[in-house]
Amino acid sequence: MVRFTALNKKNDFFRLKKETNCFTEKGLRVYIEKNQEKVSRLGISISSKQTTAVERNKFKRRIKEAVRGLEDKESFDIYIIGSKKNLNLKILEIQKIISSHPKLIKK
Repeated sequence: MVRFTALNKKNDFFRLKKETNCFTEKGLRVYIEKNQEKVSRLGISISSKQTTAVERNKFKRRIKEAVRGLEDKESFDIYIIGSKKNLNLKILEIQKIISSHPKLIKK
């Protein structure tokens, strides 16, 4: 089970948003990079112009639950950008998309 805190510094978001950290599937963009912290950090973004507050909050809760369900010994910075297309993804689908990120796949 992954423990995480909020990713909320502007510089951290800019550092994460590189093509080498990005993985996109079903319209969900996932940026992941290893960090030096003791816990993982999670940032979630979805446009307020596309959805209502209720839909955005449901989406954020599903993302948080999916990240909690991941198993990993290392700490990562995770930034997830959603769109109107993927508001109805189930927790297991989100978890599958996140865990298939190349930086999380065990070698």
